[in-house]
Amino acid sequence: MKTYQKLLGTSCLALCLVGCGSGGGGESPVEIRVSNNGDFQISSKVDSVTIQGVKLNRGNCVVNFVPVEEAVQMGLLILSQITPISVQDFKDMASVYKEFDQKERVANIENRISQLKQKGVMMEPQTLKFGEKIEGISQGCDIIEAEIQTDKGTWTFNFNR
Repeated sequence: MKTYQKLLGTSCLALCLVGCGSGGGGESPVEIRVSNNGDFQISSKVDSVTIQGVKLNRGNCVVNFVPVEEAVQMGLLILSQITPISVQDFKDMASVYKEFDQKERVANIENRISQLKQKGVMMEPQTLKFGEKIEGISQGCDIIEAEIQTDKGTWTFNFNR
């Protein structure tokens, strides 16, 4: 009986950390792990999958893949070498460039945000091969639910905390 209880407890813990997914009809091509501080990691479980969007807590949490604030501390040269992924990454970069009166860069970023919105996507598509991952953060957010839009369907993961 104790072995059964340990197995059940371990299974519940794994579900809490990785999440239960639904959508697309079949098994999800990705898995997501979240931490208590808003960090998350999306991994591919198939040969190739393209992440087209990530929505946390039904859109109530901001999604960042690029640590723009950290890059700013290192200087504008570092910031110019970073490729933004989410719409929020683009917005954060535009704010920094506005502070430094970089009008052309701001215009280019605002144009890219507009293009993403016209396509109805939340981010630049990111293709992951089997075992590859992409990491992000949603500061100040306790992630309870994550919706991941892929080229293979949309998957919703719930985390019991």
